[in-house]
Amino acid sequence: MAYSLSRVLADPAAAADHLLHTEALFGVQQVICRTAHAGTALLELTLRPLPALERESYPIERVRVVIRPDHTIHAFPLDSADRAFKHRNPPPVQDLCLQYPGDDEALRWIPEDGLEPLVTLIHRHLLYEEAWRRTGTWPTEDAPHGQPAHGTHPLRTPEIQQEARRWSRQPLPHPRRHPRP
Repeated sequence: MAYSLSRVLADPAAAADHLLHTEALFGVQQVICRTAHAGTALLELTLRPLPALERESYPIERVRVVIRPDHTIHAFPLDSADRAFKHRNPPPVQDLCLQYPGDDEALRWIPEDGLEPLVTLIHRHLLYEEAWRRTGTWPTEDAPHGQPAHGTHPLRTPEIQQEARRWSRQPLPHPRRHPRP
């Protein structure tokens, strides 16, 4: 079971300890957590690249994650003033644009998913940004910025369409009740 955002907000120090010692995540090298204004949790993470990417000189990333009591999330790359980002929101906020909020929930992180999937999403996003800086190509299907003309942005590749079906967040069916004999 994932570490809930409510637990992070209640005890950021315990969340930091969890992130450093869980086997559910790769690359978490350092975590500093504290409570900020109005019960907001601030996590500063140092994330190592995957071993193959480390051999390619991908950088160690530092990111500040802000978790508000309403479970609104912001992720700010640190030490990034001299680097371009393809998916970063415009000033004044300038946090990472991690996902398109209008996409199907199967393709988005939602607060109920918990802390580990959030950290994984952020880590993966930072690796994708570095890949884009090196190649000029986003390494997976790329959601455009802005509002689509109608509904949501279309899923262009069969792989993402399949994943959307695979990870659909359809409610679980209620178990059938069999009459007692």
